[in-house]
Amino acid sequence: MLPSGPARDYRSSHVSTVVRPIVRSYKWPHLERAASWVKAGGHAVVWISPRKARLVFARPRKGDESDLGWWSALDLGRSEFSVARRGPFSGMAFIRVPHDCYGIVRERVARDSSHPGATREMQLDCLACAACCKDNNVEIEEPDLERFASAGRADLARPPYARRDDGKIVLVLRKDKRCKHLADDNRCGIYAIRPDACSTFPAGSECCLSAREEELGIVDR
Repeated sequence: MLPSGPARDYRSSHVSTVVRPIVRSYKWPHLERAASWVKAGGHAVVWISPRKARLVFARPRKGDESDLGWWSALDLGRSEFSVARRGPFSGMAFIRVPHDCYGIVRERVARDSSHPGATREMQLDCLACAACCKDNNVEIEEPDLERFASAGRADLARPPYARRDDGKIVLVLRKDKRCKHLADDNRCGIYAIRPDACSTFPAGSECCLSAREEELGIVDR
């Protein structure tokens, strides 16, 4: 993950205005229409056949780990993407949609069916939500360990705050599945030195939207 930036005051940072892509479904041979949708800022689920689907999105800028297309792929279990070299999608990024994720992409299309444009502007109040801080899996990386140590909080990488899981260090959740550092008012107790996985998590990403739906029952229709 990218290193986290300087800490921001909650009063100015907890409400985000996000422009997110709208997902549409296209069947072969309507590739030109799908490419036009992606050029306008949307995401296209392209069905080459009933058992062969591709998610197409604008190619992320190098090093931009908050790109919503990349996070859309992550939500489908894909950490890498390919770039089309020819045809109507030339220069665009795409992934093969895993068969067990067909239901997920169909749900995205159904969710977005009421939104007319290729993008949608929405406001997200993180203090009224905090869905991404519940029932999650946050891995602590080397930059996080260095940040904790510099702040005099090396203990954050040890029990009861963290544990080893398959060779990795992960944050410990409470019995109710909330992060141990998440207060009752949804503020983070270690916000200034929080892990990169938290500071780079983009509001409005598919991972954000799915967390809101699963934890709070909020669907962006």
